[in-house]
Amino acid sequence: MELTLKACLRVVGIEYPRSHDVSDVLTENRDRFPAWFSGEIEDLAEASSWLAEKRGPAMYGDEVGGIPASRLFTREDAEQALKYARKVIDLASRLFKEFYE
Repeated sequence: MELTLKACLRVVGIEYPRSHDVSDVLTENRDRFPAWFSGEIEDLAEASSWLAEKRGPAMYGDEVGGIPASRLFTREDAEQALKYARKVIDLASRLFKEFYE
C-alpha cells in the first residue's frame, strides 16, 4: 500500500518522502489530484498513517516486551489492513488509467 500511494504521488509529479507514512504529503497536495481522488485523500491519509504505525511491530513484534507480532494483532487488524489496501489499489488503478490511457 505504501508503494502504491507513493506511485500515486509520482503520477502527479510529487516527489514522495523517504518515510513510510505519506499522509502529510497527500494532504498538502490534494489539489494536484483529480477531484474524485482528492475527495478520498482523508481516507488515504488515514490508511497511510495507520499502516505506517503498524509496520514495525508487524515485522518485529514488541522487541522490548518480547511479544511476537502474531500476538500483537487481531483478525480485525488484518481485516482493516485489507480494507485499506483494496481501497488504495482501486483508487490508484483508476488514477493510473486516467493518466496513462
